[in-house]
Amino acid sequence: MVSQPVTRGFVSLSPMQQLVEANDTDDNWTGLSDPAARRKRQTRLNMRAHRRRKALEEANISQQEGLVACWDDQHQKVLYLPESQAKALNYDHTSPVIRQNSAGIIFPLSSDHLMILIQFNVMRAVAFNKRLLSALEPDGIFYNYTPGILRVLPTLVNVQQLPTSLHPTKTQSIIPHGGWIDIFPHPTWRDNFIQAEGRFNEYDLCSDILGGLFQGELAAECERRGIVVWSPPWDFNGWELSEGFVRKWGWSIKGCNDVLEATNKWRLLRGEKPLAFEC
Repeated sequence: MVSQPVTRGFVSLSPMQQLVEANDTDDNWTGLSDPAARRKRQTRLNMRAHRRRKALEEANISQQEGLVACWDDQHQKVLYLPESQAKALNYDHTSPVIRQNSAGIIFPLSSDHLMILIQFNVMRAVAFNKRLLSALEPDGIFYNYTPGILRVLPTLVNVQQLPTSLHPTKTQSIIPHGGWIDIFPHPTWRDNFIQAEGRFNEYDLCSDILGGLFQGELAAECERRGIVVWSPPWDFNGWELSEGFVRKWGWSIKGCNDVLEATNKWRLLRGEKPLAFEC
């Protein structure tokens, strides 16, 4: 009689799919007879899985997209977010009326105060973009804007630290130009200034942009040919050009239809007619 070989069955052991997120025995809900206790542990595992999936999604987005610097007004610091998240930010430019009883101050401030605040806000935008551009300097040296000094910008060094709107163009990288041009948050706008440099008065332009802040001119007069910066300074969508600026410096926004569209967006929010200009 021929003996038959004995066959043994093997069972492959692996963690239960339901317990993939379990870290210790306290997360194991199997075998619990109490529905409330079982549901509590299941909820904990589901929340952990949700957070992990969300973190992976955000990591994938960050790898595929460039990071954009965004200003966190609450904490007064810069956050770097993927471009898709930065574009989705909703900048609320309306503020409720708040009375500070202790100081007798009412917000928002009167229009007389706002004229001066607009000028200082533009100055802040210029200084902030200048600070961002210092990333292009070796050892983080603060960006040089000394009048009369011409420079070119590197095309590849450290640009990943800048918002895409401030990335140097080919023109900026090969034609020596005044450093003040680099603060404008639109590539074509910057190139137009570089191509025309030497054929316009830079100091006159600076005075108009800053609303005569350092010349002691009346804010109401300067406002007619200046710029208003509503949102983060590296985003041209928040730059509103006054009618006087477009009339005087309109040549600089040739090919910048989106800059004019951004301006008209802000005008329409106030019920004003859009500016008509052939870009």
